[in-house]
Amino acid sequence: MIKPNQIFLFCLMICMFSCKEEGVIHNEFFNIKKSAWEYKDKVTFNFNIQDTSKAYDLYFQMRNSKSYNWANIFLFTDINYPNSKTRRDTFEFYLTDKNGHWLGKKSGNIIENKFSLFKTTKFPLPGAYSIDIQQAMRDTILKECLDVGIKIKQK
Repeated sequence: MIKPNQIFLFCLMICMFSCKEEGVIHNEFFNIKKSAWEYKDKVTFNFNIQDTSKAYDLYFQMRNSKSYNWANIFLFTDINYPNSKTRRDTFEFYLTDKNGHWLGKKSGNIIENKFSLFKTTKFPLPGAYSIDIQQAMRDTILKECLDVGIKIKQK
């Protein structure tokens, strides 16, 4: 005879295993000290790619408070390859719509956004990679920027 406790535990286990986002090989946040991201402060994320035949989506993630002064953010990104070569890109992402309303997931005073850096990208070499991210705004210190991160998802 199956007991109600067993059914509850079984349902709980199914819920726990189904909550994980499928295909994510790396998901990491870096806490910005004193919620003030200076232009000279480069944030580095390290990850490994073993399967070069698969495609990946790379995302930039950012958490800011509603007191963040800008509607957008400019970034410099450097992808450092295992063979010591580097690819630099510049991105602009909008944090608000044209009416000034925050985009992204809102929880109290915190806004969380996820922006696509690269879609369906194949890494040419297996091994250790890193991504350096630097804010590239005119304001040299971005106040109320709480956390930045990357997510890498296998297609």
